[in-house]
Amino acid sequence: MKSFSEIWDPVVVVGDEETACSAPDYVVLKYGEFKKLRNDFREVPRLIHLANNPFHAHAFLEANRPGSVLLLHEFSMHHLLTEMTLAYGNRDDYLKELAECGLASKSVAELRMQGVWSGFEQFTFPAIESRLGKAAGVIGHSKWILDRVLADAPDVPTLHVPHHFSQSQKLDKSTCREVFGMRDDELIVSSLGFVTPAKCFEQIIRALAEIRSEVPPFKFWIFGELRHPADLRKAIRKYGLDDLVVQKGYVPLDAFEAAIAASDLIVNLRYPSVGETSGTMTRAMGAGKPVVVYRHGSFAEPPCDSVVGVPLDTFDGSDLAQAFRKYLSDVELREATGTRAKAWASRVSPSDSVQLQSRFIASCYSIPLDGLERFVT
Repeated sequence: MKSFSEIWDPVVVVGDEETACSAPDYVVLKYGEFKKLRNDFREVPRLIHLANNPFHAHAFLEANRPGSVLLLHEFSMHHLLTEMTLAYGNRDDYLKELAECGLASKSVAELRMQGVWSGFEQFTFPAIESRLGKAAGVIGHSKWILDRVLADAPDVPTLHVPHHFSQSQKLDKSTCREVFGMRDDELIVSSLGFVTPAKCFEQIIRALAEIRSEVPPFKFWIFGELRHPADLRKAIRKYGLDDLVVQKGYVPLDAFEAAIAASDLIVNLRYPSVGETSGTMTRAMGAGKPVVVYRHGSFAEPPCDSVVGVPLDTFDGSDLAQAFRKYLSDVELREATGTRAKAWASRVSPSDSVQLQSRFIASCYSIPLDGLERFVT
């Protein structure tokens, strides 16, 4: 917010469940408070961050009002819509929202009410189309997202702003490993963030099991809240990796960054994917770590030599196993890829991102950037 407050007079709107407080350079309002004061902000530029999780429920509601600039962290909001409606038994609003997104989405919603549902539909029917048509502009961290915005709302202005990298304090790898009790004679492979089926943990565990006797000793550390713990534990037992997997669960941000610093190789697979921007991937690359990704969707956008790119194949894990075999056996390759990763991730600073966003927002509202305009986000 520091960079934003140098250009704007910002008002930050958070969910009613949040406890954030105002600061000298910006005001924080809970969504309920903002709605009561809405008339005061009628002519004020608005930037709405949208992501596919319940913390963005208030943002999803507000994005249904015309005239905001949307910053899409991913393209589908279908999981969020499900949590806001069906999770509370509200079928009517679910059906209404999908109907506003087009005939195909309406049909999918009606079939779901009849029990015809696989879950994959939440990735292919994004439940965002109605918001796109009402937006003053759309910002995306990936070109993949903006290609889909163009297809659904060709007249809406768009801007590509790569995810910025915030340089945290430099962390010592050895010290961080000591904090977690990691052994010096073992390589550390890590996965960080929410543990969900889309992170492809069974494929990771299967590939690591295949190459365990062919590479130097390693451990696979999992940092993140488990959404489906039974599935993960089943995969660990199935491939006999009980002795190599360490589950840490949720960790706060300082421990999260220490885990990145302590690691030799980061795994960040996603399938299905909806163009989401991975903060974990940006942090890891910015810290100079090689990151293993499936090269599809938005994860195909970094230069080939800045990531450990694996062709998307969730059935045949031979390419993934070969990537692990190659990188766990070659420290110079890990370091070279990490160096290129850091250069790529660091190309956009927080200040750069704010400047790009601010110029775009000003153009969408046809206002000059010559003073501290009031601004809602």
